[in-house]
Amino acid sequence: MASGQGPPEAAWSRCLIDEFDPHKEFDVAVVEGVQLLGLAYRMWNYGKRERKHNRVPHMDPFAPQFKDAIMGVPLGGIGCGTIGRGWRGDFLRWTLLPAAIPSINVVEVDQFSVFSRNSGDHSNANASVLYTPAKKSVHAPKTSPVRSAWDFGLKGDKSTYHALFPQAWTIYDGETDADLKITCHQVSPVIPHDYENSSFPASVFEFTIENRSTVHDKDVSLMFSFQNGMGAASDSKGGHSNHFFQEKSDNFTTTGIKLTHAYEQMVFEDWDKNNRKYFSDPLSFAIATNADPSKVSYTTQFASDDVSVLKSVWNKFKTDGKLDNSTTETKSVEGKTIAGAISVSERVGKGQSVKITFTLTWDTPIARFSSGKAYYRRYTKFYGTSGDAVQKIASDALKNYPNWIKAINQWQDTILSNEKLSKEYKMALFNELYYLVDGGTIWTHGRPDQSAQELKELESADNFGNFFYLEGHEYLMCNTYDVHFYASFALISLWPELQLALQREIARATVRQMDVDWFILHDGSTVKRLVRWAVPHDVGNPGEDPWVRPNSYNIQQIQRWKDLNCKFVLQVYRDYVATNNKEFLESLWPIVKKAVEYSFQFDKDGDGMIENEGFPDQTYDTWSATGVSAYCGGLWVATLKVARSIAHELLDVDAFEDYDKKYQIARDVYIKKLWNGTYFNYDTSKNVHRDSIQADMMAGNWYAVSCGVGGIVPIGHAKSSLETVYRYNVAKFVNGTRGAVNGMRPNGAVDEMCMQSKEVWTGTTYAVAA
Repeated sequence: MASGQGPPEAAWSRCLIDEFDPHKEFDVAVVEGVQLLGLAYRMWNYGKRERKHNRVPHMDPFAPQFKDAIMGVPLGGIGCGTIGRGWRGDFLRWTLLPAAIPSINVVEVDQFSVFSRNSGDHSNANASVLYTPAKKSVHAPKTSPVRSAWDFGLKGDKSTYHALFPQAWTIYDGETDADLKITCHQVSPVIPHDYENSSFPASVFEFTIENRSTVHDKDVSLMFSFQNGMGAASDSKGGHSNHFFQEKSDNFTTTGIKLTHAYEQMVFEDWDKNNRKYFSDPLSFAIATNADPSKVSYTTQFASDDVSVLKSVWNKFKTDGKLDNSTTETKSVEGKTIAGAISVSERVGKGQSVKITFTLTWDTPIARFSSGKAYYRRYTKFYGTSGDAVQKIASDALKNYPNWIKAINQWQDTILSNEKLSKEYKMALFNELYYLVDGGTIWTHGRPDQSAQELKELESADNFGNFFYLEGHEYLMCNTYDVHFYASFALISLWPELQLALQREIARATVRQMDVDWFILHDGSTVKRLVRWAVPHDVGNPGEDPWVRPNSYNIQQIQRWKDLNCKFVLQVYRDYVATNNKEFLESLWPIVKKAVEYSFQFDKDGDGMIENEGFPDQTYDTWSATGVSAYCGGLWVATLKVARSIAHELLDVDAFEDYDKKYQIARDVYIKKLWNGTYFNYDTSKNVHRDSIQADMMAGNWYAVSCGVGGIVPIGHAKSSLETVYRYNVAKFVNGTRGAVNGMRPNGAVDEMCMQSKEVWTGTTYAVAA
């Protein structure tokens, strides 16, 4: 919606007074627990060993991180680090340091607050923080210095939050002052096909204040307060400082406070705990406004953990809506935290409205991993690498955010205006993109250890750097490829150059050999970490050295997985079809052929079809298959068909004839061995679960169709299979209200073969729907 307009109908919404129980802890049934006991013990030892060497384990089920249903639309662009914002109005998840687990820390001084009174009447002033603390939250503090000193008078029953990524709206309808309706419009520059603005570490908050009184004008002030830090231990380490700034250019003035954070990162050189190195990479924040300077007041620095100081700040604000314009800039001392605040005051005529705009920006130009290896973030291409750009970023954000909103609306309106699409579809289509920002994402532009000439060469327009996002906040693996297979449609559709960059990195890892012994948690065996021509599971773990040390996953033997090489081939061609980038296709064709050739070793009986080996050798990594399987077999048939199409496109006649023959053979084997007249059986084992109905059985057919080469099975088979999945995996599971459960038995019972067979995976459900 345009600046100043309300949220679209398709936005996800909550009332600020809503309460939700914390998420249920991860658990397993007793039988599963016994089966997984050995794995659990080895995983516990693995986590202990990694932390001992100052590395972050890629997963640790014994230390769950996130339990609250409190998150809203995150702040910032892609790959620049992000700050989470809850739907109640709190600032709470900090993903600025790539070597650390994203942390949820509600910093209660990080707030917007409102002051109001009838103009000329000093007896009826109201002041309140615009935040309603959750009563059931695990992460939000029950008490805090700011809670004791400031007025948290917002009940929340007349206030609502609305989210349609990358925008959000919070509407305070008559709370704190019955005459006022206050709408906060939050926006971040996440714009499809825009590889500049989308990288910026900035968000803007545009408040529209409506005075609905027909009698009184109103004096209204909004205050933005922010602590120097991330709600972490470093906030009280000392050495931080805040500085008032005012920048003027082209009749535009930006007034704000820069918060310089002294952060030190320790790494073990070569993972030797006796050889420690320390890095103090730049980190700063800015809160700023574009209001007329005569309407702005500020407190540059105050103790955010001292109740008496906090009361002094609040008492000044609630008296007249203004701050004392103090400019204390001394460095903080150890054991204490500091914050700054700015306030904008306006007179709102009866029946009139005004706008007050703030921005929050940050500048953390270096992404450094636990190995010590560092990369410059993408936005440094436009703002430099010195770490002193936060004021410039703030000024640019306040100037340009109307253009962000316009570009975002133009992108989304084609979907939002389509009456054939449901509200739920529209909501999910945009809001699920939040993870491109909030997923521990890193987008690079060179490295500090590169020469000036090397860095200069990166300035070409067609250089898009490296890009990764985490599999999950509790699965710290970068660009996990077996599941990126599903998520990649978002990138190739909206930021195709990032998808191509990701694919090139996967290709580079595929041609490598890493003769490093790698301990496998599933069975305690030791294998080589990376085997040439076996597509990697991931490009690394930020707790180690992404891109340099791929395949951080160590639960199963990746070089024996049956789906990864197939998924690489399928994505390469899908990306070519989407971009028409022939150079991309030509450059990866030799690797595609090697990936297909590598997979033929899994055709144990020489019938042209690969077989699963009786352990979880694909993305469902606790769910075993034996022999030909609906999932991997379908992917393999689709791979051969797509490889045939690539050969045809590149005029490789010999390869075309070879793949055409192999495709025809594999397709016939697939149908003959698995088709039961209604759907494709789970596998060809002698297990009682062999005829289970797998929600994902049509993955190969889906991708082949998406690649434009047509299906791999007769259309009637495909329709019957998908109808069966709907009738059983969807409709018979919790009355069709939870998506598609991974496995169902023909008798209508959930397949309890293992933990994953009875789970619902969001990505799989979306793929089935697609």
